[in-house]
Amino acid sequence: MTALYGLFQRSFPQVCGSEYLGDAVGLGACNSQGVRNEDLTKLSYGDSSFDYVLSFDVFEHVPNYRKALAECCRCLKSGGVLFFSVPFVKTSEKNIVRARLSETGEVIHVLPPEYHGDPVRPEGCLSFYQFGWEILDELGGAGFTDAKALLYWSNEFGYLGGEQVLFMATKAL
Repeated sequence: MTALYGLFQRSFPQVCGSEYLGDAVGLGACNSQGVRNEDLTKLSYGDSSFDYVLSFDVFEHVPNYRKALAECCRCLKSGGVLFFSVPFVKTSEKNIVRARLSETGEVIHVLPPEYHGDPVRPEGCLSFYQFGWEILDELGGAGFTDAKALLYWSNEFGYLGGEQVLFMATKAL
């Protein structure tokens, strides 16, 4: 797991963390290092399990991210909050599709392949999307209200590479 997860775990002992480990470990089970295997499109957690779901640079790697958003909503309590980051193009109204899956599960590259670093896979993880402003409407379609993009910059906290964009959405009451 990441250093950020370690910080959360030390500050909030009840925190649950996971990675997608594939078929080698059952969903909801842990590998030999204690990392829980979860698939964002079919989470093993029950309905209304969490007050918050945090996801950092994951949805772009999920071919059916809309289903993943709906699963996050399902697992949140009423009034719960999804807080996440994704690669975001501020000048794009629509999401940018980089790759998609065929009906047989074959990867079809729409743009040149882009792989991001992955703590579990040394080869990295394929990015299927870069997101545009339409992600805010899609959060509403997944059952969230009050979806917003949070743009910030801070000399004090070292966010100097341009505006950082985080998203926040609340599950309807």
